[in-house]
Amino acid sequence: MKNIFYLIMAFIISLNVFSQNLEYLKKLDTIYIPYYGKENEKKHNIQTRINPTDFKEKSFNFQLKNIFLSFFHVEFKGWEKKDTNIKSQRKILNKAFLKRIRNKIIMPELINQYNNEEINCEILAQNKVFYILDFTEKKRKIILYEVVYMGHCPEIE
Repeated sequence: MKNIFYLIMAFIISLNVFSQNLEYLKKLDTIYIPYYGKENEKKHNIQTRINPTDFKEKSFNFQLKNIFLSFFHVEFKGWEKKDTNIKSQRKILNKAFLKRIRNKIIMPELINQYNNEEINCEILAQNKVFYILDFTEKKRKIILYEVVYMGHCPEIE
């Protein structure tokens, strides 16, 4: 039953993936990336020195042919957010929300179509908000994590 749900969600998401091109991705202000726990996708809990038993921070890594993507979900995205006590989002999603954002979901396979500089410099290094849609949680829950992209653009350096 769980696999059927994932197949249906992947099909719905993939319908819009092929209509996305590089120009469309550049215009997005918010990007959602699905995480299914495949062989080339890894999720790690990060143990912090402050709270060694509290795994609120996570890393999501995608090893693709052309690029390695690394995203981190941290409690606070920066010092200014920590000072104002604005935490990074983490919430359980429903299917209606997925239907609303389906045009903003980027499959990792789509990213493989472009080279490293196009992805890093023109899409991911820009001022965008990134979210990971975690489909690996128990009881068919989909968890949304606000994340920070940890890549770099070689042209900027």
